[in-house]
Amino acid sequence: MRTRAVPLRWQGLGKALPVLWGLYTGSGSMPYRVCVDLAAGSAKCTCPSRKFPCKHAVALQELDLPDGSPPAWVQEWTSRRAARELDTSPEAVARRARSREKTAANRAAAMSSGIDGLRDWLLDVASAGVASLPGRPASWWQAFTARMIDAQVPGVAAAVAEIQEIVARSGPSWTADVADRLGGLHLLCSVQPRSRLGVTVPEESVRASPGVSDRWVALLRLETDDGRVRTVRQWCWGRQTGRWVVAIRHSAVGAPVPLLPHGMESSALVHPYPGSDRVALGELAGSRTPDPVPAPKSWRAALASLEPMLVADPWQRLFPLGCASVRLCGTHLVDASGSGLPVRDDGGLDLALALTGGAPFDCWGLWDGHSVRLGAVTADGRLEVVG
Repeated sequence: MRTRAVPLRWQGLGKALPVLWGLYTGSGSMPYRVCVDLAAGSAKCTCPSRKFPCKHAVALQELDLPDGSPPAWVQEWTSRRAARELDTSPEAVARRARSREKTAANRAAAMSSGIDGLRDWLLDVASAGVASLPGRPASWWQAFTARMIDAQVPGVAAAVAEIQEIVARSGPSWTADVADRLGGLHLLCSVQPRSRLGVTVPEESVRASPGVSDRWVALLRLETDDGRVRTVRQWCWGRQTGRWVVAIRHSAVGAPVPLLPHGMESSALVHPYPGSDRVALGELAGSRTPDPVPAPKSWRAALASLEPMLVADPWQRLFPLGCASVRLCGTHLVDASGSGLPVRDDGGLDLALALTGGAPFDCWGLWDGHSVRLGAVTADGRLEVVG
């Protein structure tokens, strides 16, 4: 993925904002023509990819492009788009409506076929038993994930890839973890939430919906890299609403920029995605050093507070979790009542202990059902980000 942003693979690069363009040397005999209209959120590429935007259109936006005059093929594309947009005749409106209906129907049929395939796959796994999964070749996993991508249910493909990773990683509890994921996929076949199947919602339509204003503390973050796209997730706590939201940013090249200044308290308007705790940023008024965030008095109270999140989204795997006045005892963070949860032995824990000097501290982290990944602590009355 990284090579797509290397200028040596590109030629004829330029921009005349809001339009970007370039020729990418791929595996074909002719370079791919790549065009992006930032204002319209539209892209065009001559590569055979079914994704929109394709990886070349994404990578083009990461390059430092010189100003220039659009070549003929770019002008032709923008002119065609402008003509389509300006055509408001009843015939054109009806034609676009029929096209949208046809696209939606085709995707619905593909997704239905994908769900049927998932049911058959789950039946195959159940018949052979979970213990048979370590013996499955990589081609077996790859064939099914590719089938799910072709069926336009990338959320299912990602879930199956996660199961493959758990099986490959092994460990003492891998069978329980896999059974949990398989149960989630079985439930997915019945409920079929669009967000978990991988149906995306345009950010523009999300921003058009009502927003929530608050002073959001960007408290926890997690960066992942699947080899193609790097993703940063932020868990932000609203000081007035007391609710948690998740801000997600992706980047094809380099580290993605978080939605909100991390470790800061920002006055902002955010817009929730439908049926999700994910948000899009509307307006950012300003940021400042945050005051401490109140934490539950015990782990029992903290875990009990997760019930609404689990009811709203039973497939969720990571939860923001905090507890007041904890101390490290072996591999656990123990609260004032003596109850403890396992904590990841990583740089976040090392920094927390260095800041607190071994004294009890308030902590916040991400709970995955097995251990807490520390992200922030309160030391000497100050909120400090450690992860």
